[in-house]
Amino acid sequence: MKDGILMKILYIDTSLDGHHLGYLAALISGREEDSILVLPKLIENIKCKQYLLKNKEKRSRNFKKFYLFINEIYEIVRAENPDVIHFLTGDIFYRFFGWGLFKFRKYKTIITLHWIRTGFLERVSTKLICRQITSVVVHSEYMKKYLWQQEILNVINIEYPNFNNIKVDAKQVRNDLGLNDNAPVIACIGNTRFDKGLDILLKALKGVKEPFKLLIAGKSEAFDEKFILKETSSYKDKLILHLHYLTDRELAEVIAASDIIALPYRKKFNGASGPLVEGVYLGKCIIGPNHGNLGKTIRDNHLGYVFETESIVSLKNTMEKALRSRFYTDKVYETYRGHLNVATFKKNHEILYRKVLE
Repeated sequence: MKDGILMKILYIDTSLDGHHLGYLAALISGREEDSILVLPKLIENIKCKQYLLKNKEKRSRNFKKFYLFINEIYEIVRAENPDVIHFLTGDIFYRFFGWGLFKFRKYKTIITLHWIRTGFLERVSTKLICRQITSVVVHSEYMKKYLWQQEILNVINIEYPNFNNIKVDAKQVRNDLGLNDNAPVIACIGNTRFDKGLDILLKALKGVKEPFKLLIAGKSEAFDEKFILKETSSYKDKLILHLHYLTDRELAEVIAASDIIALPYRKKFNGASGPLVEGVYLGKCIIGPNHGNLGKTIRDNHLGYVFETESIVSLKNTMEKALRSRFYTDKVYETYRGHLNVATFKKNHEILYRKVLE
């Protein structure tokens, strides 16, 4: 600190995939000379000082690897002596009950938790993590209130914004994708992980009688093209399939081309959803499960409709309801939408950094 001006923040992240890079870029924008990055690979064309992690944290349960990872970061911290340390993916500390954070106690340390764990041992781990740090950031009021209920009070909610501001012509994209017959477009976007429940959506749509098109876009993981084609054989003429990793432009295009963003996530998913944020940013109807963070976010902010989590019948009925009537945003929706810009996200982090240094 010098004359009340924040001099140095050390950011640590274990991945640059997906939204990680946009997330980091938003935080360091305008403060590149005061930021130091510790990353699994170097980023070109930025002014920040960067350290390349030799011991890349791979979410394994190998304690020796985690020990080396923590020690490497500690040596960087000692060399740089930052005003604030910010672990951008603090979820890495869950498996070892916050081990390693004791090394940073003399520093102002912030971690961001993207997922809330609700099992007994996971709650114990969360408490041990949060006791050793200055502040914890979460990305929803639901997550903040849940931690409060666990008597964790050093928590702040900063809404996850839309990092993808690429402008596209929705009408042109729909034409390019063959979505020009006026049928509502249901989009299921992102890697086809098991916890994201694509199989539940595919089964539910078998019984839907209302007109629709289904746009599936993202990298194939748990559910591949063979599985998807088999499950959609009864409505194959309604399917548009793009099974590959989406560039930022492609992501913007599929969101813009859709009417409904489907989030058929299983109960084990209890984090923030990128497709939800990007869909809301463009005024789309959101259909998601009624449990946890997602359910509360959709209900409280009038974002669309919820269905009984993991219920094929409930999702079918909810989807038919959504397809029968046009969705309109209201004031509550628009208020929430207003919180999803990058400027607000950055401003709220700057406020937090100054607060922990008071």
